[in-house]
Amino acid sequence: MRNNNQAAIWKLSRQSFLANKSRNIFGIIAIVLTTVLITAVFTIGISLSDGMQEMMIRKYGRSTEVDFQYLTEDEAKAVAEHPLIEEYGLSRLITVITEGVFRQEQGEIHTADENFAKFTFSMPTTGQLPKEENEIALTSWILDVMNLPRELGKEVHLDFEVAGTPYSMDFVVSGFWDDDINLHPYGIMYISDILADKILEGVNPEETRLGKGYYGVTMMTANINGKLSQLEENVDTILADTGIDADMVGIVYNGAYHRGNMDSGIILAMALAIAIILVSGYLLIYNIFYISVMRDVRYYGLLKTVGTTQKQLMRIVNFQAFMLCIIAIPVGLIFGYLLGIVLIPVLLGFLNIDYMPAHPNLWIFLLGAALSLITVLISCHGPAKKAGKISPIEAVRYTVFAAVSPKKMKRGKKGARIYRMAWSNIFRSRKKASVVIASLSVGLVLFNIVYTVVGSFDINKFLQGYINGDFLIADTDYFNHVKPYVPSYTLNEDLLTDISKLEGVKNIARVYYGNGFTPVEGKIKDVLKEHLREELLADEPSLAEEEVEEIIEKNISDGYENKMVSQIYGFDSYWLDKLEENMLEGSFDREKFLSGKYILIGYDRDDMLQTGDMVTLSFYDKDGEKRTYEVMGKVDFRKLNSLSAHFITWPGFSAYLPSTEFEKLSNPDIMSATVIADEAAVGNLQKEIGMMLENNSEVDFRSRNNYIEELKSDNQKTALIGFTLCAVILLIGILNFVNTTITNIFSRKHELAMYESIGMTAGQSKKMLVLESLYYMVLTMFVFVTMGYGISYYSVNAVTKNSAAYTYRFSFAPFIICFPILILLACVLPINVYGSISKDTVVQRLREIE
Repeated sequence: MRNNNQAAIWKLSRQSFLANKSRNIFGIIAIVLTTVLITAVFTIGISLSDGMQEMMIRKYGRSTEVDFQYLTEDEAKAVAEHPLIEEYGLSRLITVITEGVFRQEQGEIHTADENFAKFTFSMPTTGQLPKEENEIALTSWILDVMNLPRELGKEVHLDFEVAGTPYSMDFVVSGFWDDDINLHPYGIMYISDILADKILEGVNPEETRLGKGYYGVTMMTANINGKLSQLEENVDTILADTGIDADMVGIVYNGAYHRGNMDSGIILAMALAIAIILVSGYLLIYNIFYISVMRDVRYYGLLKTVGTTQKQLMRIVNFQAFMLCIIAIPVGLIFGYLLGIVLIPVLLGFLNIDYMPAHPNLWIFLLGAALSLITVLISCHGPAKKAGKISPIEAVRYTVFAAVSPKKMKRGKKGARIYRMAWSNIFRSRKKASVVIASLSVGLVLFNIVYTVVGSFDINKFLQGYINGDFLIADTDYFNHVKPYVPSYTLNEDLLTDISKLEGVKNIARVYYGNGFTPVEGKIKDVLKEHLREELLADEPSLAEEEVEEIIEKNISDGYENKMVSQIYGFDSYWLDKLEENMLEGSFDREKFLSGKYILIGYDRDDMLQTGDMVTLSFYDKDGEKRTYEVMGKVDFRKLNSLSAHFITWPGFSAYLPSTEFEKLSNPDIMSATVIADEAAVGNLQKEIGMMLENNSEVDFRSRNNYIEELKSDNQKTALIGFTLCAVILLIGILNFVNTTITNIFSRKHELAMYESIGMTAGQSKKMLVLESLYYMVLTMFVFVTMGYGISYYSVNAVTKNSAAYTYRFSFAPFIICFPILILLACVLPINVYGSISKDTVVQRLREIE
């Protein structure tokens, strides 16, 4: 008997599903759009997480979890034999080269076994690792900077030093591999073990490790057995069992495996986007099924009269929803994945990450399908419950007038007014009206937020962090923000003099840079000691105070040699206004500053220096000429980022002097030169400066227009991603309105015929229907202008308040863009729908059974 009932329910559900074509069309569209957005978000989120993981692994130069950097041969053997070591690779560091072609990107000479080369992505893709004494394998870009072709057998000459012994050797290229100089701003070269043994003969790696030369030390890169969450605990076990000092060997964990902050940010963004999508999808799907149930009230009432239970009626509605899901969700998954693939390279390009293809991930489709199905089922629960509660008597009595209580019927001396009738009609079902208004409002509010974010982009504010004039000229590597700037001495006065003679150049403002060495004494010493104390006690809390003091004094005298490195900048007079406007402490006196007796302090994390303090500096050399300055005050170093070396040192501080103090040096380093030009001459100067630097590989330049184009491109990518999401969600809201309007008019076909039978003209019917639609838009407009702009202000302002690139700008543009379109839709749609139902005569429509 139960099986017969089940079969009957199944048959009724299928018949009802096939009969309701209008609901099916809108339902499929709604579910497809919802699934597309959910799947696109999952595709972007999961692929971005995987892509950044791969990028981070390659950035850290290995696919393993931990490096033991400075091991002796015996220590390496002990670690390799430990049961927690799953697999490992070994390398010996021979030396580091920082001269010649390696002045900007240092070169490192190693030996390596196959595992080490494989784990560190440095296995030759052309050729092989060196075997013979005179062979070498190296990163391909080293051949480029040496002006050598990427071919096997080419001769490479290297000059280097190992433990004080100089070498000048010729090698034959046995292999090479491609590498990204931006991810790895250092060059790796592998020589054979045969040659390494000869070079390291008489070199004690343990002694060189103590002296921080590290000649001949062994590096092990390894994967550890056990859970990743227990990685640090397992490494501590290995060190304890082997008796190795962690500080001596230098333990480095692959940063790619510490993904908490990265993944949490991605998850938060995904959750926010999906929450907005679910709300929009829920509102549309709910409304579609709610209207469907209300239209089929009599059908469900008749089923009740023949014994259908509440649960069976709910099952009928849920079955129809499930059938729509079977059709719509697969389509949505496919298009959502394709949309995600289209948007991923845009997003990765915006984040300056190399594009990594989004490989099909089963979780994308499983999560997308599951969340879409859950959304549909939740959306249908209310309408299904409503259908189950309908009684036969209620169904028989149900008419389109039933939504209006007789107690609330309005009377007027001059008869009914069309505008009042229209106003009353939209509130017959407050729930339906609320859903439509909410659905439209969500899309409009989101559109307003994205538009405001894009419109608040302040290009002039953002440019201050990159360029302060029309052109910026500097060493080529200065524009590589991946690594810190080091004095290059490539920008010389002769070149700047030639540029200053070009027509249209008004001024050239220089920024000098150098390392200053400050004696560790007084308050500076107190701060440094406190910093070292915190580090020591964090690692070994059991140390006695006497031991702590002894270690600190030894570090300061041996490690720091009683001198601390600080970053010193020399500014031309052109920059004095910028210094003055960014003063945080003290008062700026130009005459005193230009006298060369005063200094301004920028970065000073622990307030080692105060206004009025005296500072002694020696430039470039720890034992060089010493100069003493008085601290005039402090400036906001963040506002001087475009004039900085793009990094900060700790312990230490950054300081600013007049350029005359650098001009006294025998060979000052001009870090950058900013060209200020006549506006009309910028285009020609772009070409002329480019021609002057065309054959100078060591000096490069950027124009203000270069940055503007780049920043505009980034803002356009933001707009593309944001507006794509907005467009689909706004489309969901519009579909909700369209579905409600069409269904509403068709369900009132009999009612409109009755109005016309008692004297209402076709024109008045159209007017009433148009006014109903317009009221929906007016109410949506009210919600948008009040709550929408409030939400937009607080959300966007919260993001842009402390931003270096955005200044909140209120705009009526979203209102002006959207509402004429919506008003037009509200006028055209009811008229067209009414035209389709009014083809029959009034008598024919009255005879129809609703």
